[in-house]
Amino acid sequence: MQEEYSQPAEAGSATQDPADISVPGGIHTKPSFLHSRWLCAGVAGLLMAVISVGVSVLVVQSFQRDTVVFDMKGTIDAFKQQTAQTALSREAADTLTQRFSRALNSSLSGWQEKHDSVILVKGAVVSGGTDITPLIQADIARQMQGAP
Repeated sequence: MQEEYSQPAEAGSATQDPADISVPGGIHTKPSFLHSRWLCAGVAGLLMAVISVGVSVLVVQSFQRDTVVFDMKGTIDAFKQQTAQTALSREAADTLTQRFSRALNSSLSGWQEKHDSVILVKGAVVSGGTDITPLIQADIARQMQGAP
């Protein structure tokens, strides 16, 4: 009796399935379905994380308010200097100060509501921010002239 002896297919031969993986001992296996599922799950998780970060950045940027600067001290000092140059009775000075205070609060509140910005005093800001002092001072002057 003659036995036929065939040699195992060598790597790269035309008869070997390219999906087969050769492991020591001559056993051929195909990659497990579990490994490809884990790979897909990992890629999907990474993709979801990237999309989540992108959406978060867009939301934060869209809701971020502008920051502006107002020179409160300079405005109050200018008011004090102007009132010191006029001879006013105590009652008139108190009335003028109350009008100024109402005009200042009204101007700042109105500007903040209209522009939806954060207003910081000039001394609290190291650099940056748009200075709205001239705009607020002009509005205060307009209110002071129009009010009795």
